[in-house]
Amino acid sequence: MAVIDVRGDIIPNDTKWIYDWLEWDSTCPNDIRNALAEKEEGETLTVLINSGGGSVMAGQEIYSLLYGRNDVEIQIQSMAGSAAGVIAMSNRSKISPVAMIMVHNVSMSGASGDYHAMQKNAEILKQMNAALAAAFTAKTGKPEEEVLKIMDRETWLTANQAVEMGFADEMIVNSVEYTNDLWGMRLTDEIREKVIREKNEKEQTEARKQEILNGLDMYGV
Repeated sequence: MAVIDVRGDIIPNDTKWIYDWLEWDSTCPNDIRNALAEKEEGETLTVLINSGGGSVMAGQEIYSLLYGRNDVEIQIQSMAGSAAGVIAMSNRSKISPVAMIMVHNVSMSGASGDYHAMQKNAEILKQMNAALAAAFTAKTGKPEEEVLKIMDRETWLTANQAVEMGFADEMIVNSVEYTNDLWGMRLTDEIREKVIREKNEKEQTEARKQEILNGLDMYGV
């Protein structure tokens, strides 16, 4: 059986190397794409979800990769929150009795500009909410208006509630591991700059070391 963990922050592909550098759990669309490509023909890919969410667009891409396939199954082991909750809607799913699903409105960080820009951002957020609501309406069969109200309230669903409301298909009994911070992405601009600086310093050190070794080789040392 092929297995892929959706664990830690849901992130864009080009941010993956920073999380790997910091040895932080994360999942990007390429992780899912590679798992689908590497599994054997006829094999089912089990997607284990333990994530509080992250990037909306990365979550949308992962949803689209998994949606409608007959060789994919979802298992929610602890938390499927925010973008990870959208991913959990992509296919037939099972949920651990102690797991939860959290759905809420899309939020924006770092917005700036005058009131025209703020009004425009508000409209964009509403449109993004509607786009994500489509995943929940497709899964549950609930009308968009009801789903948008559920998102607007920032709703936390227990396993029983998730199955009863159609956000998950059935319950499972499984061991679980809680792994993720629900209060936002771990990667800040300060940490990003620090990692890039450390990476550049390491590369410069390695390059200098190689220059020295090459010079020693020239003199037969």
